[in-house]
Amino acid sequence: MIILGIDTSSTDLSVSLCIDGVVLSSVDRYVKNAHAEHIAQTVDTALNLGGVDVNDVTHIAVSIGPGSFTGLRIGLSFVKGFCMFTERAVLPLSSLLVLAHAVGCRGGCQSQRIFTALDARQGRVHWGGFTYNRDNDDRSQPCIRRLTKDRLSPSDELLGELSQNDLLVTDAMGYRQSAVFDAFAGAAQIVDAQKSSLRRGLSCASIAFDNIVNGDNRDKEEFRWQSASQIVPNYLQASAAEEKRDL
Repeated sequence: MIILGIDTSSTDLSVSLCIDGVVLSSVDRYVKNAHAEHIAQTVDTALNLGGVDVNDVTHIAVSIGPGSFTGLRIGLSFVKGFCMFTERAVLPLSSLLVLAHAVGCRGGCQSQRIFTALDARQGRVHWGGFTYNRDNDDRSQPCIRRLTKDRLSPSDELLGELSQNDLLVTDAMGYRQSAVFDAFAGAAQIVDAQKSSLRRGLSCASIAFDNIVNGDNRDKEEFRWQSASQIVPNYLQASAAEEKRDL
């Protein structure tokens, strides 16, 4: 099986290609607000580096949110177009789960709780809680399990869940004046996603392969393969324009 992993949930564009669990290529571009211009070329680069023809891709795993409204729309639109003439199984993944997995893949992380959080503005964060360990057969890959559902809440709610032994991965989503994470200093071990090399596209592909191999032991609601036409973004919040309209 050849799996294409795509993450466009944040400022970085991350694409990876794997065959039977082996990484063929991984391409990451950190260009803010430029996913539309680069996604087709980035996927093409990943395919060329992996020596794979576009028609040979059998599965796609893609982040569906929460995250950047524009980035998610671009990523999902690309997947729908990619599958227009050749139907492929698509696995929609929580961007918070993918971020937790990507941190685990980075190495040096002990078995512990991992919380991931994105700046949702107005003092709010998108966040989720997970447990991390290496209890699977492949000791190089992390095993991620959910502690909480993906949530949108004031930052205080997440702060109340944390302990100093937890790992908190924060993503300011490209906002230069983001201050929502200042209150978390000292509450947990903090990793800034935008200052770390986290290959989220690779995590999408790795999670998908693990699900195919160990599907009977996975959450059926969390990991549900669909056709591309069924995939929808999970924003968890209304857009700024929608919020202004509802005032």
